[in-house]
Amino acid sequence: EAETLSDAIKFKSQDDEAIILAGGQSLLPALNMRLSSPSCLIDISKLKDLNDIRLEDNSIYIGALATHTQVMESSIIIEKFPSLVSILKMVAHAAIRNKGTHGGSIAYGDPAAELPAFAVAMNAEIIVSGLNGNRSIAAEDFYLGLFETDIKSDEILIGINYPLLKNNEKIVFEEVCRRHGDYAMAGLIAKVKTYQSTIEKLKLVFFATGDRPNVTSKTSEIVVNNGYEYSVIKKSLSSEIDFAGDLNSSEEMKLHLATILISKILKKLEN
Repeated sequence: EAETLSDAIKFKSQDDEAIILAGGQSLLPALNMRLSSPSCLIDISKLKDLNDIRLEDNSIYIGALATHTQVMESSIIIEKFPSLVSILKMVAHAAIRNKGTHGGSIAYGDPAAELPAFAVAMNAEIIVSGLNGNRSIAAEDFYLGLFETDIKSDEILIGINYPLLKNNEKIVFEEVCRRHGDYAMAGLIAKVKTYQSTIEKLKLVFFATGDRPNVTSKTSEIVVNNGYEYSVIKKSLSSEIDFAGDLNSSEEMKLHLATILISKILKKLEN
């Protein structure tokens, strides 16, 4: 159990197989199913000053140990990022949201999770701390592969900076799951910039589709310039995402759902 952040960094730097334990809502099931076998767990759950949620000049900072429930109930988040509250309502169930941490979900990098895709859609900066001090990583560069991130062996994620949305920007979210609280069969978080009710710029970030949050720049351009046509969008998505089937849905089903999710996002924008 680390008493200070510097202690935790020191422990982690001395053992490549050590794993950070925060809320444990993703890690503990992996340990129970023998999917992870770390040499030791470094418990950072009692470290101070890592659960701040604060408004800065042009961004909102969320500390790594802020729980999903704390984020959902924050007056800052409710006012500035109501879409994040809606997204977090889809994360498992209340008991898990009470323990699971914002930074833990970002750092774990589960490709089926909502928060990594949200961070990428928002162009967030992920702050890590190591032996050489703090380092800021663009969310789009942070996710390297299946459960693989740019965190170095001596580094710990300490917080995330989310740029504030401008007046003509919004986040729109949709996912398909079998039951509320289940992992999504496919999900989409879109950052939309509008001008006089017309989409001027669109960033589409899919989750539960491949090995990381999938950004589809070419498909976004097609939607902005030519509108939505199922066959055209489906063909474009198939060229941009290496769809990976799982227990929830096949590769072909995920491609179909991803295509449909774009139409759902566009309908939300019309309302």
